Amino acid sequence: MANGIIEISFAGRGGQTAVTASQLLAKFAFENGFTDVFAIPIIGAERRGAPISAFTKISKEKQIKAYESVSHPDYQFIFDTTLLEIPRIRESIKEGTILIVNTDKPIDTQGLPENLKIYMVDATGICIEHKFMISSGPILNVPMLAAFGKITGFYDLETMKKVLMKEFGESRTTLNMKVAKEAFNSVKEVK
Repeated sequence: MANGIIEISFAGRGGQTAVTASQLLAKFAFENGFTDVFAIPIIGAERRGAPISAFTKISKEKQIKAYESVSHPDYQFIFDTTLLEIPRIRESIKEGTILIVNTDKPIDTQGLPENLKIYMVDATGICIEHKFMISSGPILNVPMLAAFGKITGFYDLETMKKVLMKEFGESRTTLNMKVAKEAFNSVKEVK
């Protein structure tokens, strides 16, 4: 955490809803008392399946004045474990970073910093089980964000529900909250 600003990075693939996750995280944090929030999507020649990045900065103490992307996040979401093979993503993981990884399998930590916390949640499995899908595959943003809320305490399921109701309406929020609750209750620390 640099100067009271918490920096969060999202590594996903096109279609996995990582950009939407960065925006929703800012809204959840703001709803729960963070005074300044900023979501930074990185949109390039994006296509389904291509690696993408998004970033969020949140603060309760200071105004966010730096609008550039995050190079050494405090928290990093990994929507697809194969992204850990990409050097720029692997190199962005610093000592003390907390990783939230979408997986149901053991994580290869070889070459990662020693002082690292890693949490895993089977967001893909949860989405498939509840048919929480779009044409490109599972909608990973809500279960990943629920796991993050549980890990950090920055917001809870009630805050998520309130924001999701505003964003998507009651009918879509019901299914969103089913996957959110399951991810919230199943996230676990692995390192």
